[in-house]
Amino acid sequence: MKIKPFSTGDVNNIHLNVLIYGHAGAGKTTALGNFEDTFGKGLILSGEGGLASIADRNIDFLPFYSFDHDIDRKKHPEGYSFKELMSYVTSDDFRNAGYKWVAIDSFTELSRRAFTEATMENDNPKDGFKKYELYTQKIDPMINDLRDLPIHVVCTALATESKDENGMTNFWPMLHQKSKVEAFCGTFDVVAALINRTETAKNEDGKTKMKMHRYTLTGNVSGWHGKTRDCHGRIRVAEEGTNVASLVNRLVMNKEEFENTKRQGVAA
Repeated sequence: MKIKPFSTGDVNNIHLNVLIYGHAGAGKTTALGNFEDTFGKGLILSGEGGLASIADRNIDFLPFYSFDHDIDRKKHPEGYSFKELMSYVTSDDFRNAGYKWVAIDSFTELSRRAFTEATMENDNPKDGFKKYELYTQKIDPMINDLRDLPIHVVCTALATESKDENGMTNFWPMLHQKSKVEAFCGTFDVVAALINRTETAKNEDGKTKMKMHRYTLTGNVSGWHGKTRDCHGRIRVAEEGTNVASLVNRLVMNKEEFENTKRQGVAA
């Protein structure tokens, strides 16, 4: 058997795992719409039921109502468990459908459902650790399966805050078992924190107006924890707007494509 190595510089082999997190209203779901614009056909696995912000687009989605427990078909006749949806996205049918990316909206809700079901399965309520063990057995293999998909994978999550031993407020993705959060972030190539900042200013008439600015953080800024595996230094730690897809696109461009975007004023 002849073995031919791949090249780490071949952008055609690159598919990235992306986590987008922030407070409610930060633009997480809206950011998913940009992936359709940038990369083409995508599929959203939705546990939130809150896709109104991208109702102006025709993006495929499938709803999930449990992690791996059976669905009440009378209540949700067109619903699925997340386990069923993962069987689909790892199938030949999915590969042949031409999807370029898949999104989970949101991982916070998925984690909640997994923990709830793990608690229900705990046959020894006096053993407080058993439900966490069952939760880990559910969530860890699923994270690995998502990571290994041969397309871009995007997860959204709510942000939660906590104070460290120095009294500094930190903002992390919200999921059960806080001890897993940092390791969870480590599985992603891009962790993008979406934040809103408001300012007040007076116009020419002397009236006070409020203006909102949106930013994407891809580094550790003011307690937010973003990251990128950006060997070319193409992404700033703080980027204006919340178009995460455009940042991902910069990472997968070859050198000539990126230089062309700079000439056009798209990237800097």
